[in-house]
Amino acid sequence: MAEDMLPTPEECPVVVLPETVVFPHILSSLAFHDAKSLAAIDEAMNREPKMLVCVAQRPESQEAPEQDAKPFSDRLYRTGTMVLIHKLLRIPAGGVAIMVQGYRRIRILDLLQEEPLYRARIEPFPEPSSKDGEVEALMRTILGQVKKLATMAPYLPDEFETMVLNIDNPHHLAYLVVTFLKMPVEERQRFLEIDSPEEKLMALASSLERELGYLELGGKIKSKIQDEVQKSQRDFFLREQVKAIQKELGDGAEGEEEIVRYRERIHESGLPDDVRKEVEREVDRLVRLGSGQSQEAGVIRTYLDTVLDLPWTRMSPLSFDLEKAREVLDEDHYGLEKIKERILDELAVLSRVRDGVYQGPVLCLIGPPGVGKTTLGQSIARAMGREFVRVSLGGVRDEAEIRGHRRTYVGAMPGRIIQGMRKAGTKNPVFMLDEIDKVGGDYRGDPASALLEVLDRAQNKDFRDHYLDLPFDLSKVFFITTANVFQTIPPPLLDRMDLIRLAGYTWEEKRHIARSYLIPRTMREIRLEEGEFDLTDDALVRLIRSFTREAGVRSLERKISTILRKVLRARTEQKRKRRIVVTAESLEKYLGNEYVEPPKRLTEAAPGVVTGLAWTPNGGDVLFIESVSIPGQKGFILTGQLGDVMKESARASLSFVQSRSEKLGLSKEYFSKHEIHIHVPSGAIPKDGPSAGITMASAIASLVTGIPVPATIAMTGEIALSGRVLPVGGIKEKLIGAREAGIQEVFIPVDNQKDLEEIPEEVRKDLTVHVVHHMDELLDRLFLRQEKPRKGGSNGFRPNAKKAGQKTARTGG
Repeated sequence: MAEDMLPTPEECPVVVLPETVVFPHILSSLAFHDAKSLAAIDEAMNREPKMLVCVAQRPESQEAPEQDAKPFSDRLYRTGTMVLIHKLLRIPAGGVAIMVQGYRRIRILDLLQEEPLYRARIEPFPEPSSKDGEVEALMRTILGQVKKLATMAPYLPDEFETMVLNIDNPHHLAYLVVTFLKMPVEERQRFLEIDSPEEKLMALASSLERELGYLELGGKIKSKIQDEVQKSQRDFFLREQVKAIQKELGDGAEGEEEIVRYRERIHESGLPDDVRKEVEREVDRLVRLGSGQSQEAGVIRTYLDTVLDLPWTRMSPLSFDLEKAREVLDEDHYGLEKIKERILDELAVLSRVRDGVYQGPVLCLIGPPGVGKTTLGQSIARAMGREFVRVSLGGVRDEAEIRGHRRTYVGAMPGRIIQGMRKAGTKNPVFMLDEIDKVGGDYRGDPASALLEVLDRAQNKDFRDHYLDLPFDLSKVFFITTANVFQTIPPPLLDRMDLIRLAGYTWEEKRHIARSYLIPRTMREIRLEEGEFDLTDDALVRLIRSFTREAGVRSLERKISTILRKVLRARTEQKRKRRIVVTAESLEKYLGNEYVEPPKRLTEAAPGVVTGLAWTPNGGDVLFIESVSIPGQKGFILTGQLGDVMKESARASLSFVQSRSEKLGLSKEYFSKHEIHIHVPSGAIPKDGPSAGITMASAIASLVTGIPVPATIAMTGEIALSGRVLPVGGIKEKLIGAREAGIQEVFIPVDNQKDLEEIPEEVRKDLTVHVVHHMDELLDRLFLRQEKPRKGGSNGFRPNAKKAGQKTARTGG
């Protein structure tokens, strides 16, 4: 078709081809489903001749040249092909298929329209035609390559070679060959944009040579694979012949060394009868597969090794020497008397039960980080003379982590429980499930549900791992779990546990732990002799109270390690022989200005501000409840990022104080004419819980009476709407935190009086603790025994001489 037979219009509808390029002179079949392309085709069908512009879409990673920046240039090429539509066919799902003949190259000058179809202003992009000696030589070279390619490429049609031989136009030849080659869109577009026939044919010759190289390499790989397959088949036949000969001679497959070794291990492992049958069945399968390296044989070997490595009968000797156990626990841990007593109680029970099978609930050690939960588990194992296994469950979301993967999956393996038992090598280890409060479920299952079978004494005798698919007895395992908080442990799992709480340490306890455990251990690790270093008591106390802020001793141990390493470096560099003494004044030399902000406390009492006590995962702390009244419309404002429970406590506190308006000497209109605003500072930290109820009520009462609560007083307790003070948790941690903050008097619920027995002696010596049953007792003590109202008060306060009884329990001082 001569290019000058039909004129090129100035504008034409455009269709976008995302994965191909249409070339001039080439017949192509295209299918479209998008609305813009369908609209462009409909307009072209209404023209005469039925002309359409086909343009390729740029790959997402390819950016358009800066000089071509047009509204369309970041997604479409500028060079395309004008085609004539020969045939149109409607296809299912609302699309069309068209048969087009490439007519000529065109260049898009500008995009005239984008909705509802692409329409562009175009101009012809003629192709220079010449057939000199170089072009003729290149065409002959390409024809030779095509003949070779036609014999090697299975994807080419049978008539491809004949089609190419009948073309004498260099551009037409290049377009036809490129149409059938496997090329990316950007490389096809490059062929369309090349003007010179010499350059176009040279690029085509290079592409053909590269394709021939790929085909030759693929042929070599295919031949190599065929040789390996034939060799495997030949080896298989030879092995079968060997088996037949051995069978005739009476040796049998059992004579093979590997099979004999597996059968000996089965005999020595003492497997239960039902397990033995399954394992022997797997060995028979391995015999039928032969001793080759097939994938299935490898899977069977891995399975047999896992099963036979498990401690089906091996047990650690049972030791119930309580005196030795006490020595081990005292040697490894300072304090924790109630916990040590509880562990000794369990050992005493184990000494009486049959086979040392523990039937009680699973022990769960709960406490803040760094208080020694994991090391306490190691001490329990040493005291019992058993192996210790620790499995961390923090962040586990997949049930297969507990139960394992079925062997049908590639790379299947047993779960963490069976892996831990394999590592322990005995049937009765001390098995610690660490961070059990951080287990969570998702679409892969719920690991907490799988742990129910592991920890339930009535079920774990026949625990089934998906990988093993065999019953394994876990009843003789002494399970221990650890957690920072119990609220996130699922209730069914929590029901199987006996909670043992480990509270934070006082600074005196930390000082003793540092002297007796941390410093000697660190000195052993870095090979520092005792005579080379000394840390004074004042320096150690300042290190604990000014450079660390934690319930445990983990951060303290890191600080001590930093100091000792710097001491060792100083001795090495300066070659000092005298002992280096670290004093309180020289701590900055070793640690820099790594101060920890001390616990905050009120500098002076003010009406409406009361100190409360809070429990955190890192120990006890103080928080301040601030309140102000704003004259105006009745209302109530809460700020400080409070949780729902704490907000409800605040509203109950306000309602209770309103019900005591007359007792507090307030006018009836006070709350209807004032808006109460309660704020808890450190608004970036979420706060929740009911234990600030009496603190909020006291803050409101202090605000409306104008009587400040002394800065040395703190309180904790939940408040009921009737005024009853309800018990709360974390009393030990809260009192330790109150002492660190310089508090002298603390009010707690009367039902928490039993918790005072756990308070260390040094804390009881510095604090006076009052127990209250009803909020009226607290109002009488703090606000109604005043002889006169606070000077400047203008809230309608009237002194009330009536005195209420006050229950007080002093814990010292």
